[in-house]
Amino acid sequence: MSQPVVSIVTPVYNGESFLGACIESALAQTYADFEYVILDNASTDDTNVIAAAYARKDPRIRLHRNERTLPVIENWNRSLELMSPDSRYCRILHADDTMYADCLEKSVALAERYPSVGVIGSLRLRGKVIQCEGLPRNREFFSGKDIVRQFLREEVYALAPTSNMIRSDLVRARKPFYPTQYLHADLAAYFDILKDCDFGFIHDVIAFSREHENSITTTVAERNQTILKEWLLMLQHYGPNFFEPNELAEIERAFLRRYYRTLIRGAVTHPSRAAYLKYHLDGLQQANRSPSPIDLLRAAGTEFTRSILHPAKLVRHLSGRRPAA
Repeated sequence: MSQPVVSIVTPVYNGESFLGACIESALAQTYADFEYVILDNASTDDTNVIAAAYARKDPRIRLHRNERTLPVIENWNRSLELMSPDSRYCRILHADDTMYADCLEKSVALAERYPSVGVIGSLRLRGKVIQCEGLPRNREFFSGKDIVRQFLREEVYALAPTSNMIRSDLVRARKPFYPTQYLHADLAAYFDILKDCDFGFIHDVIAFSREHENSITTTVAERNQTILKEWLLMLQHYGPNFFEPNELAEIERAFLRRYYRTLIRGAVTHPSRAAYLKYHLDGLQQANRSPSPIDLLRAAGTEFTRSILHPAKLVRHLSGRRPAA
């Protein structure tokens, strides 16, 4: 009997440095029944040349190229529209990431054991750090709502874009799949999906996420701490699907206290403090949560106290360095 077809999907722009390793990891899968969709977002480097060379050797690879460069999330959505209607599962594989050889085999096996599962996660290696730990190791099946509740309460971070497989029918049912108003659109999509389906988790490292200075994560997300603004907006938008009003309000209050402290710190240490503060203050205004003078004074007092108690952290913030791995 034939196995379920998996669509591996790689949206890529100027990915020549790492695309070869990415494609090699897909072709090395022990699970053979897959198609591999690569969408080149009108790259200006040798991305298309590299992908075309692999496509000539393996008929499972289908290479497409946009006529013009699309915004990042729009390109992600376009790549998903190119999946075969026969695929049962979808695995997003970004061009600077790789999969371990047993990634698809383990993911499909788990998904087939639990038909109500819509998203399958796993441990992943990001740089030198194993991420997505914290779920009970004796369980592989979880309520989707419970996973999102733990995630939004910042208890367990089991969702990661480079270690998730999604049922293809759930992808096709959402157009666009990724909400374009978010940079962290993958999280928003998972919050939307998991209110109606369950979650499976593989307690093995089956994916690798590369850290490098040209990634969107490094150049935009980490530098500007975009997750803070978008977390608040997503908490307000998706939170009512998972929490009672009183619980959601308390989660938001706790988050805002940390957010305001981060802004105080950024006003002192961020290299582009004016643009940084405008970005976040605009987001707080959009969420109708602009800080009052009392909020800022309280946050400043807390940061001042912490700086005295933990001077090493203050030095690190001022120098712009992250803690050693």
